Amino acid sequence: MDWTRRSLIAASALLCAAPALAGADSDVYPLWEVRKGGATVFLFGDGGSTRDPWRSARIESAFDRSSVFWKETPDPAPGDAAKYLTRGVDRQRPLTTWLTPPQRDRVAAAAALTGANPTFVDNCEPWLAAGVLSMAYMAHQKPLPDPIAFLTAGAKGPGKPIHTEFPDLDALIAWMAGMPAVAQVEYLLSTIDDIEAGRDGLVRRVAAWDSGDISLEAKRVRRQMLIYPHVYESLDTARNRRWAPRIGEMLNGGGTTFVLVGADHLVGPESILAHLAQAGIPASRV
Repeated sequence: MDWTRRSLIAASALLCAAPALAGADSDVYPLWEVRKGGATVFLFGDGGSTRDPWRSARIESAFDRSSVFWKETPDPAPGDAAKYLTRGVDRQRPLTTWLTPPQRDRVAAAAALTGANPTFVDNCEPWLAAGVLSMAYMAHQKPLPDPIAFLTAGAKGPGKPIHTEFPDLDALIAWMAGMPAVAQVEYLLSTIDDIEAGRDGLVRRVAAWDSGDISLEAKRVRRQMLIYPHVYESLDTARNRRWAPRIGEMLNGGGTTFVLVGADHLVGPESILAHLAQAGIPASRV
């Protein structure tokens, strides 16, 4: 899950701001479809864009043909930050008690680099500490364009039904806070990895995805699987398994549905596409 652009879900709600839109029309932006009988599900991998405003006649056509829009999380709303803080701040168990001495040093260095308040960070559980550090880092970065805002607005305008993987904010927070301790710590460390890597690597990966090249995202996912297997299981694999039967239900219901997920969910051996293939409903790239 790529926190630096969109996959740290806590950060998006805490910021309570829609991302900027992205680039000129591109007919190579990754899109897949699954068909069964007369039903179709389009799978859109949101990997960001380097061009503003983002547009694609091909993808917009698929979106317009769809009667239902699915995405991962509900839209942020005023007051969401308080819910995150209520669940994720624990002054009785400082962050340092979750970590080894070298890990504590990395957190302290990341706080200094991003300008985050180190005392506040130490009062957070690891999943929320990752969000605080990412927000502090992104506050100093120029936002990258993102198709999700364009597509969400495109659904809201005509009143197209919008469904979300996490039905409400409480479910989302409960899932994040409920990750095993080892996964939470890996989540924090992977966040710091991306902070230390800087913006250039992120921009290269986004530009590649925007041009239809999924190889850099696939490489990143493989690295996550090897170095941070517990958080990958929690944030990607387990959720990807649940998407496959959900998509099967969409197909059984008929009609056309458009599903937007992060790019990391559509590459690698544990991707949604892999689980769909195992279920006998393979997807094709279009």
